[in-house]
Amino acid sequence: MNVIHPWLRPWLRRCTQSKPCSSPDRTRMSSVTKIAWLALCLSLLPLPALSAPVAGAVAARAPFPMEVNGRALHYAINFESVMPGEEVTFAAPGHLLDRLAIQVDGKYLVMKQAYYRWLAPKTPGTHRVDVYLRSAAAATGYQTISVWLFVMRPAKEINNGLLNGYRIGQYPSALNNLSSYQAPKGFIEVTEANQNLRISPNFTLGQFLCKQKGGFPKYLVLQPKLLNKLEEFLQEVNERGIHTPSFVVMSGYRTPYYNRAIGNSTNNSYHIYGGAADIYIDVDNDGVMDDINHDGKQDRQDAVLLYEWADSFVLRRNRPDLVGGLGAYKSTPHHGPFIHIDVRGTPARWGRWPP
Repeated sequence: MNVIHPWLRPWLRRCTQSKPCSSPDRTRMSSVTKIAWLALCLSLLPLPALSAPVAGAVAARAPFPMEVNGRALHYAINFESVMPGEEVTFAAPGHLLDRLAIQVDGKYLVMKQAYYRWLAPKTPGTHRVDVYLRSAAAATGYQTISVWLFVMRPAKEINNGLLNGYRIGQYPSALNNLSSYQAPKGFIEVTEANQNLRISPNFTLGQFLCKQKGGFPKYLVLQPKLLNKLEEFLQEVNERGIHTPSFVVMSGYRTPYYNRAIGNSTNNSYHIYGGAADIYIDVDNDGVMDDINHDGKQDRQDAVLLYEWADSFVLRRNRPDLVGGLGAYKSTPHHGPFIHIDVRGTPARWGRWPP
């Protein structure tokens, strides 16, 4: 296709032709002059648009220390799951209390005995918390931490494996009687309205929904520690030169019913406790793991490299609270390579060997 503007064509012909130009002295243009004219003309041509580089993820850290129900908030965006009627406690260091203000659904809480408390309603729902810290240097400046509070639907409402019409199935007995493998007491109610809520800087609630069929409302279990681990690992990956805004969560929460339906022989899979995710990197949006080791192929070796990065980042980042399982998986006719990552509390490794 000819991309030269019509008004430039006569100038280009004039600059490059060998016959005399129409200058007063009728002298031929020197080669240098021709090149100069040609460069000027070409500089006026539009350049093709360049693709914008993919922006890497940034996990906005909590700008000041804050706890909800005794759990430290690590990021500027967080979530917490509570039971109906539960008292939720907000705490900060004493030297910050005179500059702190907390709103739940737009209403300010009143501090009593160095704590802010909120009583969860008795019905399931989603509530927004905004924590403001006024600047010590400027009367008008402040920093903010946001928390989504999910009042859960109690597990005791499950009847014949169904929770409000959504199939959950039957939870197994706790593995080795460990508290981390106890059946959940409640489930987050996910609706069309809240599924896209950002529950951490780079992940949304809907990314962790079980893949089983069914309309809204849907239900899931999700541990804040899992989001912390994914955010920390996402920063690790970006620091290693893979600029991805998030991970693809191929599988997050699974109901016990769905876990059995897909043929998983592990009854106590940590997916059913909301503490595991199967993830991969897909910056080019082709539906499979990217070629992150740059060998020209998208295969298990890319999952192995992601596995190796995940294997020790918890120690490097000094986060012993995020210890858990890690596995690498190859491609099948149904999916590409991926890794499993969880926060079960004890180290477990599989799938790395044989290579």
